[in-house]
Amino acid sequence: MGKRFPAKATIGLIVILWFASSMAVGNTGGIAAASGGQTSAQAIEIGAAAPPAVPFSVFDPNHIYLNNGTNTIILAAGSLTISGTTTADVITDSIGITFYLQKWNGTSWETIGSGTTAGTNLTNSYNTSVVRSTTAGQYYRARTIHWVIENGKYEEGERFSNSVLAI
Repeated sequence: MGKRFPAKATIGLIVILWFASSMAVGNTGGIAAASGGQTSAQAIEIGAAAPPAVPFSVFDPNHIYLNNGTNTIILAAGSLTISGTTTADVITDSIGITFYLQKWNGTSWETIGSGTTAGTNLTNSYNTSVVRSTTAGQYYRARTIHWVIENGKYEEGERFSNSVLAI
């Protein structure tokens, strides 16, 4: 008899495969462009060279308490807002997000700011936002660590946003 996989692991694998296929193929069936849909012909030649595509990140399907985490980055003139949400499968003792703002230096991502926020105790979902100033012509992205603590057990997962060109 074959090995049985836990339902959460199987669902996680299906989501990973779906996500990977949706990232590789655009709406028209062609290969999707990196960095928010810009092709090399459309790239804006301001500031640092365009960064690579968003790295693929997966939450461990064997987490007992941590379910998921998401982030978004919204650009405005001179600033950006990073929003994040962490969800757990159960009501946890503590839940939160650690935010990292990263700037592309032309060859790699540099962390230029960070901060940790914690939600109220005894909840299974937490969302919050942070606002940071930007320099026009520079590329930025968010890296978020989503975490929970339950019965003394710490679990975390990591997410990266798309890169944005500051205006």
